[in-house]
This record gives sequence, structure tokens and C-alpha cells, in this order.
Amino acid sequence: AIIPAAIREGRVIIDNIRKIITYMVSGSFTETILIGGSLLAGLPLPVTALQILWINLAEDALPGAALAFEKAQKDIMKRKPLKKNEPLLTEEMKAIIFFASVITDFLLFGLFWLLLQGEYSLSHIQTFIFVGLGLDSLFYVFSMRNLRENIWRYNPFSNPLLVGAVAFGTSLLLLAVYAPFLQTLLKTVPLSLLDWAMLGVLTFIDI
Repeated sequence: AIIPAAIREGRVIIDNIRKIITYMVSGSFTETILIGGSLLAGLPLPVTALQILWINLAEDALPGAALAFEKAQKDIMKRKPLKKNEPLLTEEMKAIIFFASVITDFLLFGLFWLLLQGEYSLSHIQTFIFVGLGLDSLFYVFSMRNLRENIWRYNPFSNPLLVGAVAFGTSLLLLAVYAPFLQTLLKTVPLSLLDWAMLGVLTFIDI
């Protein structure tokens, strides 16, 4: 009985490591392409260095850690054994990272360009993109709970640690936008209801 239990636990660990890698690399890839694309196009930076640091530490860290406590998937003992030389980063993971990042970048870069054509200040636009990246990181993690199935095929909220991490990260994001001290530090400004509505739609599409 010990051997099957050990195999099962090993597969759970590998699964969760892959979920964390996919989640963290997707976010970093998105930020890299968005900033690189803006520089190549001769546009202002869509987010500041401190805003990126805030996303990586305050928004990504806890949800990523919570993925380590995901329970075993139903089919975990029905899968074929992994090959000894099988890489940790699979083709499936690469596809998820690429397409998720491309979709997010396309939407955010398009909104960034449109906002630059309007009468918004650069601080307002950067705050909008900052919150967009933060919300994407926070809620996209629910799609990472299962790399083999779409989110509507399972309960995305059954991991209480992950739900708590996302709630805490969302509160930190709100503080970054509305707390006077953090507004000064991160160069953010309050967003309007229309801004939040647009960001909500964007987040839903990304999930």
C-alpha cells in the first residue's frame, strides 16, 4: 500500500510544481512582452518599475504559493508513468504560457494605445495597466488549478488557501490605488467606475 501512495503523492507534487511554473512564467512573460512592445513602438512605459515589483510581490507570491496545496486530480492514478527524461516544462505548459500571454498583451496593449490617444494623464493610464496586470495575475490563477481541463469543468474555488490569497492580493491592489502613501510611492491615481468595469471585462476574458 505504501508504493501506490508514494507514487500518488509524487504525481501530486509534480502537478503542483508545473502549475506554479506555468502561473509565474505566464505573468512574467506578459510583463516582458508588454513593456518590450511599448519600447519598440516608441511609446511611454505602460507600468513603472515599482508597479511591476508590487505585482510580483503582492499579487503573484501568495496565489502562487497556494497552488502548492492543490489536492490530487481525479485521474492522477490513471495516467501513464512519466518518462525518466521527461522535462518539467511540457509542450502543453509552453502553449498555455504563450497563448495566455499573447491574449493578455494584445488586450492590454490595445487599451494602452487607445488611452494614449485620449485626454488621460500618463499616471492614470499607467494605473489602469497596473491594475489590469494585477487583476489578471490574481484571477488567472484559478485557471491554473487544472492544466488539463477548462475552468468551467471544475470548481475553481474549492481551495480555501487560494481563495484567501486572491482576496488578500485584491485588497493590496486596492490599497495601492487608493491609499495616499502608496499612491505617492507607486505613482497611482484613483480609477473611475468605467475604468473598473473595463478591467472587469478584461479579467473575465483572460480567465
